Amino acid sequence: MVYVSTASVRTNDVAQAAFALSTSGITSIELSGGGAFDARLLEKLVRLKHEAVIDFLVHGYFPPPSEPFILNFADTGDRTRRFITGSLSFVSALDAPYYSIHAGFKKEFAFSNELLYETKGARRFSLSGIDENILWFKRAHPGMRLVIENLYPNNKNMEACFLMHIDEITSFMGARPDARLLLDLGHLYVSAALLGFDFQGAVDRLFTDYAGRIAEIHLSENHGEADDHLLLCKDSRQLGIVKEMSGIIRENGVRLTIEGRGATMKDVLKSHALVSEAIA
Repeated sequence: MVYVSTASVRTNDVAQAAFALSTSGITSIELSGGGAFDARLLEKLVRLKHEAVIDFLVHGYFPPPSEPFILNFADTGDRTRRFITGSLSFVSALDAPYYSIHAGFKKEFAFSNELLYETKGARRFSLSGIDENILWFKRAHPGMRLVIENLYPNNKNMEACFLMHIDEITSFMGARPDARLLLDLGHLYVSAALLGFDFQGAVDRLFTDYAGRIAEIHLSENHGEADDHLLLCKDSRQLGIVKEMSGIIRENGVRLTIEGRGATMKDVLKSHALVSEAIA
């Protein structure tokens, strides 16, 4: 039930990150972007899955493309859909339960070090683009499951992304009975701090109204200004939430994923042990 993102490991080689996690005893692994392009990546991961009996999840900007671009689920263009189709080949080959993706961005941005930057004359996107892509996903890939992740004011831009405010998240879920949520608690904490709503109240609201539709929870700490991807420690507020909601999480089969950035394996294992104990 407790996964670790490959982005948590200090390497840009996704296959090497997965191998390092597996040899350290972690066999529930989320494949995430941020690594280098590898034409043989699927072959390597399929082999590793069978050798180490790994349970994989496939998330967002994965596999790393040969030519980097900003993946935006509100963009209905061919490049977005071709990329998602390629991601689903990994979902299928690795027997992952679903494909998860960020809700999307409200306009075109330049991107550097995980921060979005406004560009002059940028094209704008709407919530209807997300709905069009959900419909396309269902029609083009029957039998595949899609999970949408909440976002936050990237680079403190209050109009950067979709599904940032708790009211927007609940409105989205309420209007789309089939939608499944990847609840990123780090994103929600930044959103609460910058958009002015109560973090704990938002968590309680989501667990009360949508516990059966939360497929996964991303866990990483921050200081309320940026998505710092800090690993959970014994005093982490998110660890307290996991403990408080452990019964609901177990009852609904919600997956928990530690989503750090470039940490040492020693620290990753400490965080993994804390989360595993909290959910036990």
